[in-house]
Amino acid sequence: MKCRALLLALVMLPGCALFQRPFRPEHASKEEAAKLPYPLWLPSEGRVRVPANMSAAIQLAMDDMLPRDVKPPRDATPDDVCLHRRDSYDVEAAPLNDEVVLVRFLVKEGACRSEGATATEAATYAIDIRGWRILAVQR
Repeated sequence: MKCRALLLALVMLPGCALFQRPFRPEHASKEEAAKLPYPLWLPSEGRVRVPANMSAAIQLAMDDMLPRDVKPPRDATPDDVCLHRRDSYDVEAAPLNDEVVLVRFLVKEGACRSEGATATEAATYAIDIRGWRILAVQR
């Protein structure tokens, strides 16, 4: 009986790793949120409307390029740490056709240059917006 219980535990234990909590962004405290003017409105200057398919394609590509659960190695240089930050990248996106959106990530000007030149283009993705999958990646 003990052997069966041990065997069952050993078989099921790796399955627990599959039940990870999905990523949820951090929220500010109620006190901090209360300092914002309500209702929230978007000023016309600087406002950008991103179509839904393009927004989802950008998120899919970013999640592939910089998964949220991947951290830089302990011995990473300051540039490596910077390149692991999502806010270090500007994004260009354009539809290739009715089914594919191209998404290009560029290192933001002035970011990640503490140790010399850093490549400006990080990656270009071709995203299938019908099946929500990555068709190609060019690095």
